[in-house]
Amino acid sequence: MARNMSDLEERMIALLKNNSRMSLLDLSKELGISRITAKKILSSLTASGTIRRFTIALSEDERNLVLVHTGDLSRVPGDLILEYFTLIDGTYLIVMYYENLVRLKDAKIMDVKIASRKTLNEGHARMNHLLCDYCGKEIEGEPITLEIQKRKFYVCCPNCERDLKRRREFLDRVEEA
Repeated sequence: MARNMSDLEERMIALLKNNSRMSLLDLSKELGISRITAKKILSSLTASGTIRRFTIALSEDERNLVLVHTGDLSRVPGDLILEYFTLIDGTYLIVMYYENLVRLKDAKIMDVKIASRKTLNEGHARMNHLLCDYCGKEIEGEPITLEIQKRKFYVCCPNCERDLKRRREFLDRVEEA
């Protein structure tokens, strides 16, 4: 069963998906919370298994990949598999390096597709119940993202986007005075 995440947890995950090396201080500033609160949220996400690992991506790891469709995963040496997907029909789609394709001798291969490059959509993160930073309403679909003073805000509609910008401009003028 999926764990219900708070708005702050979902926002932290979105930030870490874009930069898994983000410091606690930067996370706390971006989320508008204390560093201690950011550490508690991060510790909770890792302890619960929601965040399984932090990783980096090398450009060489994203080139010359092969997608192999097979019915028997046990016949593919584990050290060749970068990642795999279990398909609904019980077969497997394996991602591996092109140069290792010759090592699949008895793998019962159903299909092979060669990819020249793998590209991740870094701006996208699954968020289940994100709340609008202006009106507090749950955002349905893709949120509108604003960056104001190096901090990200999520709003549900163009009206809230406009009003949040106005509020921030007003608060900036008050702070300057």
